[in-house]
Order: sequence, then structure tokens, then C-alpha cells
Amino acid sequence: MRVHQLSSSTFISITRQSTAKDLMKDFLRLRQDIACVIEQGRLLGIVTKYSLYRLLLENDLLDVSIEPVIIADVFTVNEEDDAYYAKDLLIEKGIGHAVVVNKFGHVTGIMAKSELIKGLITSTDSVANRLKSLMNHLHEAVISVDLDMRITSINTAALALFQLPEEQLMNRSISQYFSNLTAGLQDSIRTEQSFMKRLFLPNTTAIASFIPIKEWTSVTGAMVVLKDVTDFEKVAQELESTKRIEKVLDSALELAYDGVLITDTEGKITRVNHSFLALFGYQSLQEVLQHPIKQIIPELDSDRSILHNEKIEGELVEIRDKKAILTQMPIIQNGKKIGAIFKLIFKQLDVWKDLLHHMERLEGEISYYRGELLKVSFDNDPFGLIISTNKEIERLKKDAYIASQTFSNILITGESGTGKELLADGIHQSSGRPGAFIKVNCGAIPEELLESEFFGYADGAFTGARKGGKPGKFELAEGGTLFLDEIGDMPLSLQVKILRVLQEKEFERIGDTKTRKADVRILAATNKNLLDMVREGTFREDLYYRIHVIQLHIPPLRERIEDIPLLCEFLFDKFKSKKFKQIEGITKDALAKLTQYTWPGNVRELENVLERAFHFSSSDWIDVEHIHLDRHLVPSIKERPLLQVQTPPNPSTLTPKELVYETERSVLLKTLAKTDGNRTKAAELLGISRSTLYYKLKKYRIKEQSQFKTEDS
Repeated sequence: MRVHQLSSSTFISITRQSTAKDLMKDFLRLRQDIACVIEQGRLLGIVTKYSLYRLLLENDLLDVSIEPVIIADVFTVNEEDDAYYAKDLLIEKGIGHAVVVNKFGHVTGIMAKSELIKGLITSTDSVANRLKSLMNHLHEAVISVDLDMRITSINTAALALFQLPEEQLMNRSISQYFSNLTAGLQDSIRTEQSFMKRLFLPNTTAIASFIPIKEWTSVTGAMVVLKDVTDFEKVAQELESTKRIEKVLDSALELAYDGVLITDTEGKITRVNHSFLALFGYQSLQEVLQHPIKQIIPELDSDRSILHNEKIEGELVEIRDKKAILTQMPIIQNGKKIGAIFKLIFKQLDVWKDLLHHMERLEGEISYYRGELLKVSFDNDPFGLIISTNKEIERLKKDAYIASQTFSNILITGESGTGKELLADGIHQSSGRPGAFIKVNCGAIPEELLESEFFGYADGAFTGARKGGKPGKFELAEGGTLFLDEIGDMPLSLQVKILRVLQEKEFERIGDTKTRKADVRILAATNKNLLDMVREGTFREDLYYRIHVIQLHIPPLRERIEDIPLLCEFLFDKFKSKKFKQIEGITKDALAKLTQYTWPGNVRELENVLERAFHFSSSDWIDVEHIHLDRHLVPSIKERPLLQVQTPPNPSTLTPKELVYETERSVLLKTLAKTDGNRTKAAELLGISRSTLYYKLKKYRIKEQSQFKTEDS
């Protein structure tokens, strides 16, 4: 609504020469409170009744000029201004009247604040009445509530839908009658957002739109609009045949290369493409549609391929003296066969054959070289398979290498799945011992077989003994390393004999009298507290101190969450080396989900989760829906903060060497932030290899979490 619609076009116009007597007559005649002083079409100011009264009090004469009381500072509004805007200005300025002017500055009327507000109220009432009339003529049911969930309005459609009288509902709590609407209305008020959801009402299915009601800038309530879709769902069921046609067309598009033919369950052709027409020399679709396939392609065994709807993945056939590859796929909907699709590949068969063989050979080579590259990349680093950028793990690797150069026995502790066997293998590789690395899981071998497994047995030592005897683990590990995994599960009876070998460096096979020397280094591992077991009497104290010369503890994965992105990339490369599958990596949201979990099964559990996601993902990226975690085992931990990078020092204070260091580090961080931590893309942008990028990340001590964040990002 515009100002000119609510202003009075009748106004008092005077000049500077007008007298108080003249103005008094105009005020009485037109019953107005202000007069406009206008000369030559230009507004000079206004004179109010109050200023006129003051002039008359100061002068006893009525013929005195009104010029001394002219107010030059006049508040004006344009006749095309919004009426609500003008009202706000009058209230803000604290004045009761304003002069209305047009775009040329000519006075066109007077606007009083009281009249303006009265007009707006009248207009609002009119709009409200029109809206109420509109609501009652809507087919959709509409109910509105205030902040206390009391019903403030309900239209005719809603009353008809729920079959309740209006007087029973108005100003009552909506939860008394429509409890299934309460939560949606409360959410709309709380979030100040509109949203839709499907609701099942008695005998009705409806789409509910929840909308907050705002007055000026504040939410004063909410409304729900209910669209009855029961009839639409019935129509959708009646249009099932249309969906069937769409299903057929979608399936046909999947095989729409070369000749494509679609039949129904009776073997009649329902659709073909132009390549099929060209293959058989037909000019139009009408020549083949609705004809039996046996009539159009007598070379095909239609009884077998159509009536039984068998799946044919590739069969060499000859049609019209042309060789072709036939592929057939049955079309299934709701568990029933509704037809079949035939594809005939007849163009450039020699090229297809060579291309398929070439692709198959390349995929095999890629899988092979992935595996070989993975092996070679860790040949020079015995601890390379322990993937981490964590300071504790790096320190552990250094300690493990130092320990490997000694002759002492080593005890490796840590939770299940942390990689104790990998660390033991790395120690053996670093030790330079010429013998083999022999592993024994003390908890996986039956107690009655443990002694023969460790020490072997002589020929005829017991019934069923292998002829010629059998060497034990100590003999097999001669000159090398014997890894006793889960040593806490070793029975006390065997602990005594193991202790004797460690003390005297010799043993005998079961049933043999010959003493054999044992040049074997012992690496033991456990996820139990052996010292507590010693106190409880379930583990020998003397054996404990024999194997506990050097202890190495592997921290659990939950204490090095920053390693998860690096472990994900390594494990995906490992999976792809076994099965060729195009997986680019893991999304930021999925990575965040992994970093918020406590990982009771440590790296082994992470590998299992990622392996499942790798196999079940149908896209190029592992996303949140592919990650399935056993959250019932351990409650999740709080979300870790993102990587924060310190503000770089002032370049003017750096040496040339320090400046190069800080510049290259900043470039790496910004590139990683730009690629969301994707190292492959970062390496491409930087024009370096991934191995070089890894080296620089380690050099500049850049750790990765769910995303990279710099001071500029």
C-alpha cells in the first residue's frame, strides 16, 4: 500500500504574506492542524495550529504576518513510498503529520499519523478477512497455533477432514486432538524453518507442511497444511502399467549399443532400436513391432530364449550371414518376469575382441604391479607396514630398531589389533639374524600339543607320531627369532620348560635323549598385564623377568586418531592390489565418523570396517552410509579438533634457509586444504610424486586429520 492511498489531498496552502486572521479562517474551515507555505510551487515550510496560537498570544492584532512562525525544517514523504515505511518513520521521528510530495517536489497532500495507522489497520483487517476466506476455500486442511500450541485458526477443509466442530477446537491445545501434529509444529517454531513430512492419519495419508508464522521479525506461532494424498496413491497403483513401461525402457538403455530388441512374455516385439533395423534391413518400426520374434529372427531358438527367459551373457550366433554376439537379459519386476531384452553386437567384432583381451590383460598387470609396488616400498624399512605419523609410534619404531640390534629378549604389549606381530616382524628384519622368523600363538594351540609344537618329537615317541619325528618351533627358529604371541595364555607346565630353554640354551625333543642347542631370540607379545598374573600365580615370575628385559608398548588407535586418514589410504591401496576396483578415497564426512569412534578392535577393526565398505560401495568414494561401526561396544569419544596451524613468523626476521622452509611448508598446507586432504590431488597440483609429497609431509611435520585448515582457509 502506498502513501497517496492514505493521505488527504485537501490541504491548506498559504504564502509568507498571509495573516494570522486568514490562516485562522482556513483552519476552522478545513478542520486541519497544519498549513503549507508554498510560493511558486515550492514548499517553504509549514505553520501549525500551535505556532499560530503562540503568535496570537504574543500579538494582539489578527492582521499580523505569519512569517515569524513558519517552520522551515519540514518532514516530507514521497507519495509512492510504502505506507508501512512511512508509519515507521513518523513513529521514529515522533511527529504527528507529514507533508506528501510527488517526484517533482510538489505538495500533493497531508498525511496524519493517526489516519495512517487507522488506514493500515483497516487494510490489515481487509487482508485478514480475504486470507480467511481464501483459507476456507482451499482444498488443503490448514491449522494454526500460537507459541503455547493453542489452536488459533482452522479452515473448513480441516474441519471436514477431522469431522469436528470449530467451537470445540478453537483456543484448545492441539495435542488434545491432533497429537501427531504437535512435534512438527514445535520443531517449526524452534528452528524457524519450514519442512514437509508424510503423515498417516485415520483413514488418510497426508503430506504435512509445517510453516512458522512470523510477525515482523518474531515467530508467534506455526501452521500446518495437510494435503490429502490418499487418492493420488490409489492413482499411482492404477498406473502400475506405466511404471512397467518405464522399467522396460530403463533396462533397454543399459544395453542400447548395437542392435537392441525388447519382447513381452509372449515373445512379441515391443521395442527395437535403429541399429537393429539396419542389421535386418527394415525401414520402419511398424514392420517389426508386435510381431513374434520367431518371425523376425527365425535363427534364434525362441522357445528356449523367450518362453523360459534365460539369461545369456554372450553367445556367438549367425544372423542373415552376419556373425553377432547375442546377449539376453530377462526383465523382472516385483519378482515376476515381464519380458526380455536382446542385444546383438555385430559392429567391429574383431576390435571388440582385441579390446576386451587387452583390458583383461591390463587389469591383471595393474593388480600384480600394485602388489609388487607395495612390497618394494617397504623393503628398505622393516617397520614400514606400521603406518603412522604419531610421535609415540615414531619413537616406538626407533626404540624397536635399537632393541633389534641387541641380543636381549623383548616383550611387546598392547591391545588386540594394534599390530604387535608387525612390530615383531620388523624387529626380526632389523636384527640381521640369518634364521627364520617363527610365530607361535600360545592361545591357539591345544595345551596337550604345546610341548610337541615347541620342542618337536622323536621317531616313535608316541602312538601316531610321524615317522622320522618332527622338529619343533625352537629348531625351526634356529639362528633366527621365535615370536610367542599371546604368551599370557601359556599354561604353567609349559612355562617351566620354556624357562629352562631360555636359561640353558638347549632342549630335547619329546621321546629323544639327544640334547640340541638353541640359538634363538625370543620376542613375546601379550594384551594382558603379566605383572598382575604373576601376583595371582598364573604366570611364573622368573619367566616374566626373562622375557621382560626390554618392553615395547604399542598405543591403541584411539590415542593416535590422526593416523586414520593415512591408514585409510594405505588399506584402500592394499584392497585394490587384491581386487581391481575404482575407489578414489573416503569423503570428509565419513572420515569424521571414523575419527569419532573409540576403536576397541584398533587397526584390525578399522581394516575390517574399511574392507566391508570397499566391497559394498557402489560409488567412487567411501561415504558415511558405507561405514558400519559397532557403537554398542564402546561409547564414542568427543570429536577431535581439526588441525590448527600456527601463524608463520614474520619473513623479515627469518634467515634465507628459514624463509625457504616456511614458504614450502605454507604451500603444502594450502594445497592440502584446497584438495580437502587428498594427497593424490595435492601431488598433482604441486607437480611432484606422491612419495615426494609423503617425504615433505614428514619433513615439515604436517599431520592430517579430518581436514586441513590453515590461517588463510
